[in-house]
Amino acid sequence: MGIVEKQSVRNTILSYLGVIIGYVNVVLLFPAFFTTEQFGLVQLLISASVIYAQLSQVGIVNAITRFFPFFRTSDKKHNGFITIIISVLLSGFALTTLLYIVFKPLIVEAYKDNSSLFLDYYYFLIPLSMVTVFFNVLEALARAIFRTVFSTLMREVGIRIFTTIFILIYSLKLIDFNTFVYSYLISYFLCALLILIQLFISKEYYFYLNFSYIKKDKLIEILKYGGFTLLSSASLLIGTRVDGLILGSMINLSIVGVYFTFLYIATVINVPNRSLAKITVPIIANLWKEKNIKEINAIYKKTSLILLSIGMLIYIGIVVNEKNLLYMLRNKPEFIDNFIIFYLIGLAYVFDAAFSLSSEVISNSPNYKYDSLFNFILLVSSVLFNILFISLYGSIGAALAILVSYTLFNTLKLIFLKRKYNISILSLKHLIVLITGAFVYIIGISIPFMINLVVDILIRSIIISIIFLSIIYFLKISEDINSKIDQYLNLVLFFRKNVR
Repeated sequence: MGIVEKQSVRNTILSYLGVIIGYVNVVLLFPAFFTTEQFGLVQLLISASVIYAQLSQVGIVNAITRFFPFFRTSDKKHNGFITIIISVLLSGFALTTLLYIVFKPLIVEAYKDNSSLFLDYYYFLIPLSMVTVFFNVLEALARAIFRTVFSTLMREVGIRIFTTIFILIYSLKLIDFNTFVYSYLISYFLCALLILIQLFISKEYYFYLNFSYIKKDKLIEILKYGGFTLLSSASLLIGTRVDGLILGSMINLSIVGVYFTFLYIATVINVPNRSLAKITVPIIANLWKEKNIKEINAIYKKTSLILLSIGMLIYIGIVVNEKNLLYMLRNKPEFIDNFIIFYLIGLAYVFDAAFSLSSEVISNSPNYKYDSLFNFILLVSSVLFNILFISLYGSIGAALAILVSYTLFNTLKLIFLKRKYNISILSLKHLIVLITGAFVYIIGISIPFMINLVVDILIRSIIISIIFLSIIYFLKISEDINSKIDQYLNLVLFFRKNVR
């Protein structure tokens, strides 16, 4: 197993571990010790800092991975690469901060009526965004020298563990809520500092500033690439974060808290996407090199059915356990009255899971620039649909906006692939998976509730899983899923035979 494959496996494990810790924090600890308004404030600050950081970075984080091999030298000075990165980042952050201060009156006007508490932390966003940029850049530098496991540990596990610790300290009344909010700054800084120490220990970088290394042509090339990736990656990220900012402006922080709770719960539907993408992207890139569009279509179709089936099963598994989930959320009226938010977000994520590989197919194709266009369309549609639907339907409008914008986003990519390369993945099997999901959902909600929470979750989940997977198996929806089920069945039969 090569170094990249080993790190990929370890990173996947850490990602799943991070999801578990995140679930403990969001589903169990935050509802137990914080109001939905307090949680909404925290999530609004994090979302704002992520967007702030993306704009400040001007795409330089992606440029690190792209250009480092061309600057790399044996003396570890790398032709002043660190100097260029720091110069661009400081300039980008200074410009973004200047705009943030200049536009303060407009931002205050937008939030003063419904989320005035957010304005109390207006200037706190500046250092929080700064450490976020610091963390992102150090993570990219570690990735450039193939040291990804520790930085993944810090991002996926470290920050969440620090959050757990500070929640417990808060629960013991050793700190107040204001100090807890500032703990996020401490958490990001400590995790970034640990990555910096790792880089020092690696001796792969010589951290010093020498502006004589900065060449105009190289700087322009990096800025052009950074600007292009800013349009692409930042549009995608901001498009998936802007809903919380608009909710905070148009409704209140309590709804923001409820919304982000259900949003985080729904993200588990997308976890298999990220894992599978790491495996398929190199294969697709190689197939584009060979111009083997037929095989790309076959892989895309198979992957789509796998992710749709897994995503649908996870989604149904959560919605049939609605009462159990609400119990874990302390049966707060805010969650009970707005559970439809999860139905809509979850459905959006299921559809996105089925067609998510289209971005990887397009970004590795000769027409890769269209991926940036579609990401920009997602950003614009997210903003417009959020403003429209939130004004019409309140908190549910944000979830509806995700469903509509994601559907538009994926539909446009499907049309593009069909017309440009005759790549088409939709089939009767996709419809069968959706119908099976609806059928299993009806069965799941028909099962009588049991007194014990854990027993009810286990039995309900096992029943729907067996029924769903049996239908998928016998209708031969996916050869890969059938093959995996056969492996487990043979393993069970082997153990039973040996036990006897």
